Amino acid sequence: MKRVIYGLLLLISGCHCSSWATGNYPEVRELVIDSVVLGEKRNLVVFLPADYQNNENRFPVLYLTDGDIQGPHTAGTVDYLAKFDQTPQMIVVGIVNPRQTRERDLTLTSTEKQNPEQSENADRFLAFVEKEVIPLVRQQYRTLDYQALSGTSHGGQFAITALIKRPGLFNGVIAISPSLYWHKQQMLGLSEAALQSYQLQGRLFVSIANEEPTMTEPFQKFVDLTKHYPTDKLAVASQTFSDETHNTTVLQGQYYGLKHLFSGWAIPESPQTLADLQMIFEKRSKLLNTTMVIPEDRAAGYGQWLQYLNRQEDALALLSWNRKTYPQSLNAHAALIRAYLHFKKAEEAKAALTDALRSIKGLSSEQKAQLEGLFS
Repeated sequence: MKRVIYGLLLLISGCHCSSWATGNYPEVRELVIDSVVLGEKRNLVVFLPADYQNNENRFPVLYLTDGDIQGPHTAGTVDYLAKFDQTPQMIVVGIVNPRQTRERDLTLTSTEKQNPEQSENADRFLAFVEKEVIPLVRQQYRTLDYQALSGTSHGGQFAITALIKRPGLFNGVIAISPSLYWHKQQMLGLSEAALQSYQLQGRLFVSIANEEPTMTEPFQKFVDLTKHYPTDKLAVASQTFSDETHNTTVLQGQYYGLKHLFSGWAIPESPQTLADLQMIFEKRSKLLNTTMVIPEDRAAGYGQWLQYLNRQEDALALLSWNRKTYPQSLNAHAALIRAYLHFKKAEEAKAALTDALRSIKGLSSEQKAQLEGLFS
């Protein structure tokens, strides 16, 4: 029985390892922005989802600091999680932060030096991301409204800066080992004020590694602040990777961060009814602000699982919905006919065959024979 269930899980997940070996990988592109905000040219590394060129789908976007370093493995993590339907496929946009400008770009300006009439440092870089990077990406690629931001170390500090200074700009934020000690822990005061306003929204994941107290103490203070000012608008998760260092923690941080941003996205590896699946896809639609419908192969897979368990009412409801939703799918019609025959409903099976022959446009003689052969 375990072998049968494992086979059904592979069918449902669409996990066809042979297709992975054909070069079905993210595509990498490079862009250059002649930034008016920064007064200099800046580079972007864009990782497009596998098969981006072969469909017209739109995708959520993950923006990433230190994109030349963190981009490749993060795009791989996104691709891996999406293939197992733990997260959606995403466009990953890596913003390159050269060593000579990295501190300037990503860190707060000291309140003692701040010129109220002129944005500096992270404030100016955030304006660059909002006013130049995001519009360019939306213009060049097929994007959804959902966008997230991830950063590490100074990039993690920048990610939290974006969360508290531009609430709602990003639906999700990942801050890995953020340098919250900066300017005498100035970020903690700014964060407390923002949290007290209860205007922050979306999902936030913060993590720390096995690091010096200079890093861990302000990190814990920040986590405590999020617990002291809880709000339904902001879902916060924190994690300590005690076996990792400041330089090795990013891979795990991105993995668990993405899973937090898309908590509730994955379909449980257990039999799912039509109502179960519709509820999950309604949540997905709300999160990405777009209509998402249960795919034909996914509905057929769960319908077959329910059929195997002899849950007649649930199986037929799901497979009937699938045929109605995808009337041109030979597989959807065939799966429903098989289910009727499995449950010894001969008349319903014949009616389903008649419906298939009438509904499917351009049905070939081979396909007709395939459907009729189900009765032999």
